[in-house]
Amino acid sequence: MNLPGGVLPLSWVIGSFALALLVLFQAVRTAPWHKVMGDSHAQHVFFGVTLAVALLWYGSASIGDGLTFHFLMMTTVTLLFGWQFAVLSALLALVVLSAFGQTGWDAIALNWLLMGVVPALITWWILVAAYRWLPHHFFVYVFLNAFLAGGIAAFIALALTGLVLMGAEVQTVDKVNHSFMPYIPLLAAPEAFLNGFVMAFLVMFKPEWISTFTDEHYLKGK
Repeated sequence: MNLPGGVLPLSWVIGSFALALLVLFQAVRTAPWHKVMGDSHAQHVFFGVTLAVALLWYGSASIGDGLTFHFLMMTTVTLLFGWQFAVLSALLALVVLSAFGQTGWDAIALNWLLMGVVPALITWWILVAAYRWLPHHFFVYVFLNAFLAGGIAAFIALALTGLVLMGAEVQTVDKVNHSFMPYIPLLAAPEAFLNGFVMAFLVMFKPEWISTFTDEHYLKGK
């Protein structure tokens, strides 16, 4: 969901920008820049995926009164590039959308935290836990790290968005409870299928694009 401009209280705008700057600093500081520096192919893939995310977020379904839904696809982006580049990709996508008036500049930090940072970090934590505690298997990677992680990340991100809508008094509690919260499971399920399908396709045909997947770990000897 893209929060429009001019709806957030000043305290929420300031708080969201402060938190976003901290996350951005950490992402830039810890990002594996050596993987993209001097690699034009990796850069083209990154910017291509970022454009695809921007187009996906541009198209949204409205249920009235400013309540909109769209796919996030941050699980796929995180598995492709890692959480640092995933959140940077989300930020670039939001800058493009804000430039075209789809989201408000004052809400860009909160939109980024809810639609980019939260699902990216949840996906990353699930990936790390699965790699540590579960067998390194193609099925585990696609079903858990892409399919289930995509659904869980979307569910939590949207639930937090609903809480923000109520907490910041952007929408009334009754409106959110009746016109937003019930739709969250309905979107989380297709989000899971979409991420699972895309990652299964990429693992089979473009594994060199996926920084979190290697044949040695997930295919050889299985």
